[in-house]
Amino acid sequence: MLRRRRGVDVDALVAEHLAAGRPTGWFEPVYAAGFGRREAVPWAGDGPHPFVVDWLEDPVATPPGGRAVVVGCGLGDDAAELARRGWRVTAFDIAPSAVRWARRRHRRVDVDWRQQDLLDLPDWWGGAFDLVVEVHTVTSLPGVVRDGAMDAVGRLVAEGGVAVVVTLLATGAQHAQGWVGPPWAQAPSELATYRASGLVRLTLEHPPAGAEPAIEARVTWQRPMGVPASARAGPPDGGLPLA
Repeated sequence: MLRRRRGVDVDALVAEHLAAGRPTGWFEPVYAAGFGRREAVPWAGDGPHPFVVDWLEDPVATPPGGRAVVVGCGLGDDAAELARRGWRVTAFDIAPSAVRWARRRHRRVDVDWRQQDLLDLPDWWGGAFDLVVEVHTVTSLPGVVRDGAMDAVGRLVAEGGVAVVVTLLATGAQHAQGWVGPPWAQAPSELATYRASGLVRLTLEHPPAGAEPAIEARVTWQRPMGVPASARAGPPDGGLPLA
């Protein structure tokens, strides 16, 4: 869940930019206002995400090479962890202040930090990465651009490559429809968009669902050999089960 912390009025920024038709415009003001104070950024954790670390310790599938990209890298903890484990890492964020902050925090780690919009990626990044890591970037985007974001994540994956996605899944359709974000909990059926970009789901892992309206989940996807990133698997068709 997104934790509200003092110092940055995220709700007001989100409302302002969504009303102006800028669904990603609020990220930079948040990082700029909180620069140098990790506690001021609502979604900043203390180190790499545990789901990412656990996956690296016990990967579901072995990527074919050593090129990795971290989508929406924020303060850079996940990217730095990958680099320390020997990956050749590119990490990007739409917010220039986030990139500058991440570079400063992890100055001793070899990461190619870039300011880049997930919704406007360079063509040559298509199929360029053996491992793609995305943690709660898609859930921080409203529905109007979310399908495009998931498709963009999928297109980064090389043939045989793997995408590790950490998301917030609603435990019922009614919860997803009424969710106030960010982050916006996803209905499980939304994940079918990754299939439309040519990926195959290997695992969907999460704690046992209880009475809570949403749960954090980790999904591992893979692009089959012989299916280039430019190929389309067709439109989403019925979604995925929660378990």
